Amino acid sequence: MQPLITMLRRKFGEDATVDLICLKRSMPAASLLSGINQLHAIERGTGEVLKALKDVHYHHLLDMHGSVRSWSLAKSLDALTFQVDKRWWNRWCLTRGLRSEPVTPFVDRCLDAVKAFHLHKPAPDTWGEEAWGTLRLEGDMPHVLQGCKDLLVLSLGSSQPGKHLSEAVVETTIAAAKDRHQTVVLVGGSDVQPRCEALAAKNDGVLNGAGQWTLTEVALAIREANALVSGDTATMHLGAALGVPTLAVWGCTRPSLGLAPWRPHPKSASILPKRPAEAIPCSKHGATCRYTSSTDPMDPKRCSQFVDSTGVRAWIQDVVD
Repeated sequence: MQPLITMLRRKFGEDATVDLICLKRSMPAASLLSGINQLHAIERGTGEVLKALKDVHYHHLLDMHGSVRSWSLAKSLDALTFQVDKRWWNRWCLTRGLRSEPVTPFVDRCLDAVKAFHLHKPAPDTWGEEAWGTLRLEGDMPHVLQGCKDLLVLSLGSSQPGKHLSEAVVETTIAAAKDRHQTVVLVGGSDVQPRCEALAAKNDGVLNGAGQWTLTEVALAIREANALVSGDTATMHLGAALGVPTLAVWGCTRPSLGLAPWRPHPKSASILPKRPAEAIPCSKHGATCRYTSSTDPMDPKRCSQFVDSTGVRAWIQDVVD
């Protein structure tokens, strides 16, 4: 979203009204976006904010979901609507092994949807903030990190079981970071908090923010880091937006689904599971795995358990001086 908002602002200036409608659970991420006039948060349906939206008299609506809810909103607002191609069919074919060609990145599909605006796109060789624009990061670094140098951020999990990092990847990351005299900062949600607390307790030079810090505090930590190791989750995209070298470790999802980091730091890389058909994703969002019906993220048959951790060590040794 931030690259699109940045380009809209550059095209139409600060006098234009650019608002965003999102679910309340997405507010922490939406609050990081700069260039937004107002955020409209909903719990269930757009009817909760419809009156406020009608009072603005929007000229255009960008539908990023293609759902019945967004279609109904477009009709109610009577605004010229642009719809992002979600590539549902192509993504479904990828998960079934019926397609091998990657889906176009989501940001590029958003830009294609509003091509009538003739937005000025960043040069192909730009990355990080030069391509994305600047996120709105207000506040201070977490107290425990103030004064710390040489940070490596490690993001362990996600709300989806198919996106958690294996023990081998986590242990290798910590060991390789220590070899490079980095302080490892663990981040994630409450679902990985016990795991992160245990890791911090048994490893010197490992600090835990999982389940404790806001997303803004996580972003501030990433901005100051020398490198980020993350699964397919919000922190991965924050790394790209902030121009931090990022290693994306994939499990049941794959970059081919069109949600890989957009314009990341040139030293960023991806590691896929070593399986017979490693490029085939198990699901669009990481909720399922074709190799197991278990919901346990650490199930030995799950894709994330087949990531070669030696690649993680090699990347850290190359990126972190």
